[in-house]
Amino acid sequence: MTHKDKKIKYDTLIIGGGISGITACYSLLNKKKDVVLIEKSSHIGGRAFSFFDPSTKEIIDNGQHVIVGACKNFINLISDLGLKNKIVNSKNFRVPVVAGGKTSYLGSRNIPSIVGLAWSIISYSHLKKSDRFKVIFGLLKILMSDIEKETNKHKIFKDWLKGNKQNSSTIKYFWNIIIKPALNDHIEKIDTKYALFVIKKTFFQSQKNLFLGYPSVALSDLWQPIEKKISSSKSSTIKKGRVKKLILEKNLITAAELSNGEVIQANTFVTTIPQKDLFQLFKESEISIDSKLNKKELNNSPIVGIHFWFDKLVMKENYLASADGETQWIFNVSKNHQEKNFHIVISQSAAWNWINQEKEDLKNIFLKEITKILPKSKHAKLLKYSIVKQPNATFRCTPESDESRDIKLPSIENLFISGDWTKTRWPSTMESAVISGNKVANTVLNYMS
Repeated sequence: MTHKDKKIKYDTLIIGGGISGITACYSLLNKKKDVVLIEKSSHIGGRAFSFFDPSTKEIIDNGQHVIVGACKNFINLISDLGLKNKIVNSKNFRVPVVAGGKTSYLGSRNIPSIVGLAWSIISYSHLKKSDRFKVIFGLLKILMSDIEKETNKHKIFKDWLKGNKQNSSTIKYFWNIIIKPALNDHIEKIDTKYALFVIKKTFFQSQKNLFLGYPSVALSDLWQPIEKKISSSKSSTIKKGRVKKLILEKNLITAAELSNGEVIQANTFVTTIPQKDLFQLFKESEISIDSKLNKKELNNSPIVGIHFWFDKLVMKENYLASADGETQWIFNVSKNHQEKNFHIVISQSAAWNWINQEKEDLKNIFLKEITKILPKSKHAKLLKYSIVKQPNATFRCTPESDESRDIKLPSIENLFISGDWTKTRWPSTMESAVISGNKVANTVLNYMS
C-alpha cells in the first residue's frame, strides 16, 4: 500500500512498524496528526506477528509472547484498542512445572500475592525442604534490597545467586524457569540488574497485577484496530517499503527516500528500527555519529518455536514449564486460542543450540522430549509440524547492554529514536516497546508545539 497523496507533507514519518512504531503512530493519530508508517515487511507488529505457514496451511504466531501484570503500558494500549478481553490472565502467576514425570506448582490457585507464591514454594516437590527455604530467602532478599546496590556486589546474576545461598537445584528448578524465558539468555551472562528487575516486576505486585497473561488470538489480530484507524484518516501505511536514506539539509531532515526511488516529505521523523539497522541507515544517509560515544552495538539472542499438531488431545493445561531435559515451556495453542485442533508449541529461549539445526532434526528431538513430559502424546499421531526460528529475537541483557542502549544521536532537530532496545529500564519486551513508543510520541508533540 502506498500513501494516499504523494504531494502531502506529513506531520511525522515513522520508520518501522513494530510495536514501538505502531504505539507512536497510534498516540500521534489520537492527537490528530498526519502520519505515514513505513514497514519493510508485509505486516506490522515487528516481532509480534502471525503468518500463514504454507507447509501446514495454518496461521501461526512467530513467537509465544506472555505478559505479566506489571506490563501496564502494554495492557493500557491493548485496552485502548478494545482488545483487553483478548488477553487471558492466569491469576497469581500459577505455573505447573514438570520434572521426573511429576507436576508441582509455582503460585497458588487461591492465595494471592507473594504470600501465595511463598506458600507454593514451601510445598514445591521438585526441591528438598532446605532448598525451598533458600528460594524464599532469595526472593525476600530481592524484595527488600536496592537493585543497584545488589548489582554493584555481583554484576552477573549467577554470581548473585551463588552469593545468596542458591545452589544448582534451586537454579534448575526455580530461577532458570523464570529468568531464561524472561531475558532470553543464560544466567552466566545476564546482568544482575535486569534479573532482579524482572523478579520484582513479575512477583512483587498487588493482587490485581499478579498474573501471567497471553493472547487468545493470533498476534496480528491485536494490531488490526490500529490499521483501521490509519485507513480511516489522512495517514498512511506503506508495507514492503524500505527507507533507503534520509535527506538532510543543514540540521533538519526534510524527506525520506525509499528503495523504489519515492521521496516522502515530513516535518518530523521517528525511527523505531533495530539498532544495527539504524546505524546502517545513518551510513547510507551520510549522517555521521560519534564512534567514541557509541562504542558497542547490542548483541542479540535467538528463540526457536516448535509447533506440533496431533490427532488427539495431548495436553490439558494452558501452559507448563519443564525442568528436565531440553524442553523449556510448552503452550497449548488450541486451548489458548480456542481452536478446534490439538496444537501445541514448545518455546525455546537462548536457543543457540537449536537455531542452526535442521528442522527435521528439531522435530525428532522435541517429539521424543515431550513423550516424557506429556504422556498422552505417546498414543497420539503427529499430523504436521512447523519450526519457527528467530535468530535476533531479543537483545541480550548483559552488563555491557546499558552502555549500548544509551546511544548519542547526531545533532538533528527533527529526528527521534524509539524501540524496545532504547533506554527504558525494561529488557527486550513488548512493554519496553510501548514505553518507548509513548515517550517518542510525546517528544515529537512537544517539538511540534
